[in-house]
Amino acid sequence: GMFVMVDVRATKLSGEEFAWKLLDDHNIGVMPGESFGKGGAGHVRIALTVEAQVLRQACETIRSMAEALVAKAK
Repeated sequence: GMFVMVDVRATKLSGEEFAWKLLDDHNIGVMPGESFGKGGAGHVRIALTVEAQVLRQACETIRSMAEALVAKAK
C-alpha cells in the first residue's frame, strides 16, 4: 500500500498520543510511528488507500487538529 509518515512533534504529543486523540475526537485512524521503531517516534503513518475525497477531508481534519495543538503548546 501507499503511506506517508507525518511529523507531529511540534504538537508536543507522541505519535501514539496524537493517533489516539485523532481517533477519539474525530474517528480518524492512523498508525503511530512508534509502532515502526525509534525512528518513527513523534510521527503518524497515514494510509493513502481511501477515496480521494475521504483522504482530503481526513487531511484537513488532521491539519486543523495539529495546528490547534501547536498553538496550545506555545
